[in-house]
Amino acid sequence: MPLAETILDFQLRGTSVKPIDLGGGQTRVEITYEGQVTGDVPGQHFGTLTFIASGPPDRPVPWTWTGATLTTSGTIVRVSAQGHGIRTGDGHKARYRGTVCYATDDPRLASFNNVIGAVEFETDPATQLAKGAVCVWK
Repeated sequence: MPLAETILDFQLRGTSVKPIDLGGGQTRVEITYEGQVTGDVPGQHFGTLTFIASGPPDRPVPWTWTGATLTTSGTIVRVSAQGHGIRTGDGHKARYRGTVCYATDDPRLASFNNVIGAVEFETDPATQLAKGAVCVWK
């Protein structure tokens, strides 16, 4: 997957799922995850994946991510991402791809405020896992 250097790897476990009926055959799904991030900014990550489920399961769906990493160095890195996801054809598993941006007030990590990353991850509802990586978009 790497477009360039991989800067982060993550494995997150789902802690809650909130389906919201939007009417017209659409459901917004919000899944909260937590887990470990390794790489350039290691730590404990918390975040929410949101997407709209509608139409045939093989149709791509837009998604967003809002979260934060509590780094091992004691700072907070805010994370926002967006892209599209699609079911893999293996049960309810899905693959997501998109872009990610970071924000932090820590001067030691200020370079992350200028990073646009490419993110790719897969989710498995049966195990409640999300696993993926972020690469620097050069």
